[in-house]
Amino acid sequence: MSGHRITLLGTQHERLRTWFNGHPEGHERGAIAVFRRFERNHAGLRPSIRFVCVDIIEMQGDWILGSSPVHLRVNLRKMQDIYFRCEQEGLELGFVHNHPGGFLEFSEKDEDNEQRILKGYAGCNGKSVALVALLWVEGRWRARIRRGDAPQQTEAVRHVAVLGTNLDMHINGEERTPSEVLKRQAAAFGAPFNRKLQSLRVAIVGVGGTGSSVATLLARAGVGEIVLIDGDVLEGTNLNRVRGYRTRDVKRNKAEVLAAYIQSLELPGVTVAAIGEYLEKSPAAIDAISGADVIFGCTDDVAGRDLLNQTTYYYALAFIDVGLTGKIDIGADGEPYLRDHRGRISRILPEDGKCLRCQKVVTQQKLDYERELRARPELAELDKETLRQEYYLVGGGEQAPGVGPFTSASADTAVATLMDLIRPFRRIPSDLLKDNIWYDFVHMVIHSNAHPDDPDCFCCGPEGIKLKRERGYRLDMPALGKIT
Repeated sequence: MSGHRITLLGTQHERLRTWFNGHPEGHERGAIAVFRRFERNHAGLRPSIRFVCVDIIEMQGDWILGSSPVHLRVNLRKMQDIYFRCEQEGLELGFVHNHPGGFLEFSEKDEDNEQRILKGYAGCNGKSVALVALLWVEGRWRARIRRGDAPQQTEAVRHVAVLGTNLDMHINGEERTPSEVLKRQAAAFGAPFNRKLQSLRVAIVGVGGTGSSVATLLARAGVGEIVLIDGDVLEGTNLNRVRGYRTRDVKRNKAEVLAAYIQSLELPGVTVAAIGEYLEKSPAAIDAISGADVIFGCTDDVAGRDLLNQTTYYYALAFIDVGLTGKIDIGADGEPYLRDHRGRISRILPEDGKCLRCQKVVTQQKLDYERELRARPELAELDKETLRQEYYLVGGGEQAPGVGPFTSASADTAVATLMDLIRPFRRIPSDLLKDNIWYDFVHMVIHSNAHPDDPDCFCCGPEGIKLKRERGYRLDMPALGKIT
């Protein structure tokens, strides 16, 4: 699916909706929005800019020269400070307004307002600028883009995504003939559901046991653009729990092999790209994530999860992280048995749910142990007590066993979590939390881990990194390279 994408946080959406509905005489109202522009496209995907709103300024007082239920005249002299801010902070300008009279499309007056604003904007900041035009009418968003070098032309926006407690998607463009493949899915969730999935760009980090199942499920569900990220090669021991791989693929890069497999399915409207690199070593992978709408974390390393956790807030993404843990014991017959095996689904939005650090999935102790283990692999042979006493490290113990039905069940639940974000269907009991749900495959119990709020959390706390400027480096980390 072609077209650009726009993201509003839930609080921004509510602020604009309240502003538009609040005129005492029912007049048209306007606002300025400023956006961060992510145009870091990856080969294999259609060019699509993602505009993420970072601030809103209601137009009132001397911003307005005149208004009525069907028109709005804006004082362009007030724009100079906004142009300067966009230039200094690397932002793009947006003009947002409503049609209280119910006219469903952009009007001729809108055309005139947008071109006049863009003329001044491009005159000050150069012709490479883009103007985001947003229209609120009849409870939905419509949008289009204009460029400084072609102000009379408009470019399509495929959706406006509102990230609040769910992922509320406002689809632009004409209805398409529904795919035969997805008819039963439409019967469950309605025809617009499939269009919303097709509009998404989803990045999956780690395409082993859980990630390969997530990727193939998303493709078969009709997600329009999928980016697979993994620097690892397939091992023979992976074959009992992965999807889309064959024995002849052993020692080949997982992301590249799986992308070829999904392409071979020839699913209508599905495009897939691969980045065969490790997340923490790949500027291309970070760039691809910044241009995505949703990320699935299916990696087994803590450092990778920590990076994904931060991208959720820097880039305003929906983040679903999948993890497995387990313990093996030896029975009276001398054979191993599963004492414990659980799958975790963490569902985190920028303004809803606690981050992975607050959920204790990522801790400094785990990060320290993992870093030391990479430098000294022999530490993996030591027991927990020796690690603690002699190396001052907390960690160790065997990895979670890889059992196909458990990895697949966790992947199934993760994809269902995305579906619930887009078209809520779950009735969650009061003892469960939406942001983390654990599935105990041995004792057949479902539970959540509640953790106290941390107002000082640098990720999800009030003074955290939500929509923070990167200041020249990806995620504000020099090790990830300069943003070009």
